[in-house]
Amino acid sequence: MIKKAAIFTFLLLVTAVVMAQVPSGIPSGTPEPLELTLTNIIVFIVLPVIIVILYIYWRRKKRK
Repeated sequence: MIKKAAIFTFLLLVTAVVMAQVPSGIPSGTPEPLELTLTNIIVFIVLPVIIVILYIYWRRKKRK
C-alpha cells in the first residue's frame, strides 16, 4: 500500500515539474522536419547505430 502511494506521489510530482516547464503565453512555431543531408544521416542515424553496436560488443567482451 505504501509502495503504491509512493509511486503515485512520485508521478504526481513529476507531472507537476513537467507542467511547470511549459511556457504559457509564448507563441510557438511548428517544428520543421529534419533535412536528409549526408551530414544529418551520418550524425543522427549512422553514429548512434555504431555506438549501440560497440556498446553491445563491449558488454559481451566484458562478461567473458
